[in-house]
Amino acid sequence: MTSEETELITALQKASSQPDTIGLGSIVAHADPYRTLYVARGEVIQDLGDEVIVAWDCWREQSKKADRYFRDELRFWQPE
Repeated sequence: MTSEETELITALQKASSQPDTIGLGSIVAHADPYRTLYVARGEVIQDLGDEVIVAWDCWREQSKKADRYFRDELRFWQPE
């Protein structure tokens, strides 16, 4: 195996061991099972560092379309 192949394998192993992070473009739901948005689906439309702005699908027809959350308040969307 060449040194390039070894480096590529090492980089891929490191990348696969790191957990996914919620960021720009992530499809999310609220992490708290007691929140009304638990089953709502949204997309991260802005990354503010510690916080993100989420546009919720259920609010598309209403004037309030987005809200601000800390990353630990959200989870990745999992279709049911």
